[in-house]
Amino acid sequence: MRRLVFFLLAPVVTAVGTLIAFMVLPFTPRSGRAPHAIAREWARAILRAAGVRLTVEGADRFVAGEPRVFVASHTSYLDIPVVLLAFPGELRVVARKSLARIPFLGWYMRFCGHLLIDRDDPRQGIELFARASRRMRAHGLSVLVFPEGTRSADGRLAPLKGGAFHLATSLDVPVQPLAISGTFDVMPRWALGPLHGGPVVLRVGTPIATAGRTGGPARKALAAEVRAALLALGLEDGAVAATPSSAAADEAS
Repeated sequence: MRRLVFFLLAPVVTAVGTLIAFMVLPFTPRSGRAPHAIAREWARAILRAAGVRLTVEGADRFVAGEPRVFVASHTSYLDIPVVLLAFPGELRVVARKSLARIPFLGWYMRFCGHLLIDRDDPRQGIELFARASRRMRAHGLSVLVFPEGTRSADGRLAPLKGGAFHLATSLDVPVQPLAISGTFDVMPRWALGPLHGGPVVLRVGTPIATAGRTGGPARKALAAEVRAALLALGLEDGAVAATPSSAAADEAS
């Protein structure tokens, strides 16, 4: 019954939310504040339809209007609405470019200022981050990144990719760890919809300074520090020994 309700409501809520976001976009074309307000209400509706009971621990560590890069664990499609709803300020999401092909949701992300990355084109990513940095400074935006690269297959925290921290180090803005627990139980990677309702906890970590931490080795060290912070926030360690090819790929990032 939960999945049936979700399947019926989620597409309608997403379509209606996208259309309203497009209607209000002209009122704040540069900052995107009006569409973001619609996105937060979309997130509220999606989580309610999925039966999520959200608790935020450490919410006082959030600072609206101060640019930060949020680095979150990723086990479910529900993670994005969790952070959208929990964070009180302006937020944009870094996601793979292929999401732009999804009707309504992808269209919203493409036209309302979210960062769609082509992982096969590093130059495009650098140019996109440059534009994002200007908007973050001008409008006090924060950005959400999932540095594991994809949703966890088992609910545990995988190694973090150093390249995901390029935006934070190039801007000298703090990185803030976000540990999300419970979304994997409600709607894991392999599920087409929520298996059942349940509690979800978002734990907000202490911001980590990035000033002077440029270059590949510094980003890898920052990734290790952030990963340790996420584990300290209660996530389960899912790291495995890196193969030579995966180590070389991480070094390149």
